[in-house]
Amino acid sequence: MKMVFTSEDIIYLHHLKNILEAKDIECVIKNDRLASISGEIPMGVCWPELWVVDAMHEMWAKQLITESKNKCAEEDNWTCENCGEKHSARFSDCWNCQNIKAF
Repeated sequence: MKMVFTSEDIIYLHHLKNILEAKDIECVIKNDRLASISGEIPMGVCWPELWVVDAMHEMWAKQLITESKNKCAEEDNWTCENCGEKHSARFSDCWNCQNIKAF
């Protein structure tokens, strides 16, 4: 087994796990219940981890994760149709003119 990704966001890890499993890469999430002891041990040590079962799939899994992150970063950004201001996906309204994002 090889660890391929870690994050404090368990939902994001499950999303990545689904991506890998869709490509028939068997994987598991470890440390998903350690948040309750953060503070007792360092935060980074408590973060959930995504592991591939077959170590031979490690590089392919990391490549798929990187592609997924890059794809999300490119697709999620949007430009306000009213004023032309650029925004990341986490915003649904333009901070500059308060126009609502067109879907």
